[in-house]
Formats: sequence, structure tokens, C-alpha cells
Amino acid sequence: MIGKTISHFRVLEKLGEGGMGEVYLAEDIVLTRKVALKVLQSAVIEDQHRLGRFRREAQTVAALNHPNIVTIYSVEEFDGIPLLAMEYVEGESLQDIIDAGPLSSDEFFAIVHPVLDALVWAHSQGVTHRDLKPSNIMRGRDGRIRVIDFGLAKLASSEIGDAAASDEATLTRDGWLVGTIPYMSPEQLPGHEIDQRTDIFSLGIVFHEML
Repeated sequence: MIGKTISHFRVLEKLGEGGMGEVYLAEDIVLTRKVALKVLQSAVIEDQHRLGRFRREAQTVAALNHPNIVTIYSVEEFDGIPLLAMEYVEGESLQDIIDAGPLSSDEFFAIVHPVLDALVWAHSQGVTHRDLKPSNIMRGRDGRIRVIDFGLAKLASSEIGDAAASDEATLTRDGWLVGTIPYMSPEQLPGHEIDQRTDIFSLGIVFHEML
């Protein structure tokens, strides 16, 4: 994959991978800028529930216009493979910051305030992140904090409609564990219906680790 050109993106290096697919640093050769390019795994493409989740991720993140939430640029398809081009945040994750040693109170609040601003905005738009953890919070080289990876986000049923809400319920019914276990709320772990309070629970754990 490294060095290949997919659509109008030249793949430079691999940034990571997760349950939905792999994320690469790529160059948009049309707009001459770096992007984070999410490429779905073949197993996801063949599974309509997971493919639907990917498409909802794109819709969800694209609707969240906030300086502390990563920006989505485009959703495309190349040779039958869905691609998600997102803002590339060059910097360090909150996990890296925590691992480097104790945070001062000033540094703690400089991170906490923008994260809370981002979540308040997302919640006001009917979006629950569902996978808040230190590796999904980035501090760019410009010092700006961004919440990333809304891949597990769930729009409130009033926003996404009955059909999409049914899809989310099926993910749980079929044994999908959505989220990252150490940060999941008690309601999220057994697959119960959750709301924005699950993000508050996860943030509490993140803040505890920071302190």
C-alpha cells in the first residue's frame, strides 16, 4: 500500500489500524495537502452492518463543524473500496502526553477545556462519540486539541431515523462490542441502550489517568 496512488491520494505511511480498517498518511495530489486516509478492510466491505457504520461515520463527522473536532474532507470509493479522507493532525496523542509524565494543572486544564467544548457541541448535535480514550484526543503542533475517530459515534435516534437506529441495535444484538473496554460505561459493556452520559463516564476515566 505504501507508495501507491489510490484515487487522487498518494499513500506515504501507515498510521494505525482498528476494527474498521487501516489509516494511512497520504498526500492529496490534487489539493497538495496531507490527509489521514481511512481504508476499509475487505471483511468490512462484505458486511453490510459494518459498511453502514462506516458511512454513518462519514455523515456524523462531516456534520460536526468545530475547531476541536477533526475535519472530514471527503468520502470516496476506489475499485469498490470506500475511503474516508480526514484532516491529518500532526502532533501527539493524549496517550503520548500521559506516558511522558505528570501533567501540571495548567496543562491539564489546557487539554480538558477544549475536549469538553468539543463534546458539548457534539452532544448538542445529537452525537455520542462512544469511544473516548487518550489515543483519540490529539494535540497538534499548533497546540490545538482535537477529538478524533468518531467511527463509533451514534446519532440520536431522532436525528438518524428508525432504520439507522435499528442497524445500531442489530450490531449489539449480534454480539458486537462497540468501544474500548477500559473506558466503557457499565451500560455500554453489556450492550444496553446508551446516551451521551456514556461519554461523560469515559471522560472521567481519561481525566483520572491525566491526574
